[in-house]
Amino acid sequence: MDRKASARRQSAAKSKQLRRAMALPLASDQADDIVLGYYLTLESLRAGTGNRYHIGSLAQATYMAMFLSQANHGAARPELFRETEAAILRCREAGLGTGVWRLEDSACALLAEVLRLFDQQLKIAPVSALKAANERLKKLFGRAENVAADAPHASGSSERTGGAATPFASDIDIPPENPDS
Repeated sequence: MDRKASARRQSAAKSKQLRRAMALPLASDQADDIVLGYYLTLESLRAGTGNRYHIGSLAQATYMAMFLSQANHGAARPELFRETEAAILRCREAGLGTGVWRLEDSACALLAEVLRLFDQQLKIAPVSALKAANERLKKLFGRAENVAADAPHASGSSERTGGAATPFASDIDIPPENPDS
């Protein structure tokens, strides 16, 4: 009997620790490491040494920032995400056509703005909000992959999404920036 009671107490204590951790933001050094990786990716694309996976990574950061903003974890100017998505699409189209994956200066400025917001969000949003945004991202990417696989020219590959399972407006409907509108 004592073993069962002890196991229940340990389980309850672990559950309480998990709930507490989910209610807190990431540790500052973890958030810094995440954002640093995205800034290095941005720099690769600025220099023209990136690839389709780099642009896909920045698309992921953009969607995460958008989802967190929609959940009231950091405010963005009204058109930031649409403008950023258009810039990512331009880079993607140029990269697929030429093999050179380079972001124009205006696109770099937009993505730097998104990354500054995402940096702030990672430091204030609870882990539970990050998890929820990541789940939305997974669903969004899953829908994009299904659309890409159904496209007549895709032949089962992720060519339509740049090879990185990255959703774009041409593949799916992007959720509105303000869910109340």
